[in-house]
Amino acid sequence: MVTPGSFAAFAWTIMVCGVALAVAAAAMPFFDDGYHLQVGVLLTGLLPYLAYAIIAVLLRRPVTLVAGLVLLAAHAWLVLSERFSGAVNYSDGMIYYVPVLLTLALVPLWIMAMRQPWRMKGSLDSEGA
Repeated sequence: MVTPGSFAAFAWTIMVCGVALAVAAAAMPFFDDGYHLQVGVLLTGLLPYLAYAIIAVLLRRPVTLVAGLVLLAAHAWLVLSERFSGAVNYSDGMIYYVPVLLTLALVPLWIMAMRQPWRMKGSLDSEGA
């Protein structure tokens, strides 16, 4: 059983690991002296986690955690295969396409989350007025 506190902790862990993966993919070695941050790769890598953050806040179900773990595993595979294996040039475009496809895969959950009834504490409906 997933309690609300542990659900939030798992969701935050998935999002923080995803941000770390996006930064790792965007930090490209620059000759022998340092790193160059590719903003396009960073923003594309953060896109699925932005969609997941909205889903995790509104839809607190086990399917959300499973989707987050699948998202994190697919993105980790992409970053490990593209960034940390051999020459880093991103010429095939996979570093851009896969995060966009992962974001599109989250659209059904996003629609489910948006259809949830919103209950605000202190609203007129809950006060009986």
